Amino acid sequence: MMKLQELEGARRQLDRVPPSPENWSARLPLLERLDALFSEPELENDPVLNRFYHEQCRRVIAEVRTWHGPGVRLWKLYSSAILVKDETGLVTGFDLNEGCTPACERRTRLRLSPGLVEEFAELVGRMFYTHGHLDHLGLAVADALLMRGKPVVAPGDAVRRWLLDGAVPAEEFQAEGVRCYRGAQRMADKEDVPNSAYAVTFQPGVTLLVRGDIYHWEELKPIYDRIESQGVKIDVMATSPFYQSGPDPVQETYRRFGCGFIPIHEWEFGHRLPVGRGGRATQTYADLYESFRIPGETGKCAVLAWGESAGLHPTVSTDRREKHEKSIHTY
Repeated sequence: MMKLQELEGARRQLDRVPPSPENWSARLPLLERLDALFSEPELENDPVLNRFYHEQCRRVIAEVRTWHGPGVRLWKLYSSAILVKDETGLVTGFDLNEGCTPACERRTRLRLSPGLVEEFAELVGRMFYTHGHLDHLGLAVADALLMRGKPVVAPGDAVRRWLLDGAVPAEEFQAEGVRCYRGAQRMADKEDVPNSAYAVTFQPGVTLLVRGDIYHWEELKPIYDRIESQGVKIDVMATSPFYQSGPDPVQETYRRFGCGFIPIHEWEFGHRLPVGRGGRATQTYADLYESFRIPGETGKCAVLAWGESAGLHPTVSTDRREKHEKSIHTY
């Protein structure tokens, strides 16, 4: 069994070297220490890891409650889950899931507690889910938000499939500063899963793009073309570097929009196959450093561990292809 002191010690080291352009290189060996700890077999069933994750969740909840701007700040949680708070005080969630949900039928211990689900539901003002896979869609979280009358947005397919009574299909959702783009996660051995990408603008004018699991260029390119035709300025993208066809999405997004990046979907333990093995799970932190090396070395990427946060700022350049302006500042 892993020792909690090892995880907490690695986290304290990261606290001493917070994410910033100046600390890009210095943080890599510290994050690689987490990679080594996370690589143990069956770690998703170690109560120590679950306790550590709960501590990071409580840390995020406390920080979000007390942060009051100015600007926009983003917090990283498990896998693809992020929270964003802007200077209006609104807290927006994306793909806040309940923890490790393996592709096969199997329980794991790396899960949110009922109490944390309720705390997140009190904290978050609105939630966007990209698609209906349970490593992205937190059913208990969504239900708790809906019980409070808070907006939950997801593709209509997910709303119907998971009986999210009161949720708004992304195809029908309209709100100032929010653009929903239809896409799909193409599946090799199953039906494709509808997947919405969201471009959300936060006060004082920072637009974040979240694509979920749109991994084929045939699905992503029409969305990018629409974004460009609409004149939408993307400042930051939260994305996995993974793709299955077409150009590298990190490089292509950087070329088109010159935006900053928050990597997500790393260490998704439910994706380790065969079940229970050791080693990487989706991407490691070292993998992220390689995939996002160019924007990272130019100060436009923040690789965040669970519980860490970054301040988001608009790009200054009027030409989205000029890449010298930073859109992520961490402090």
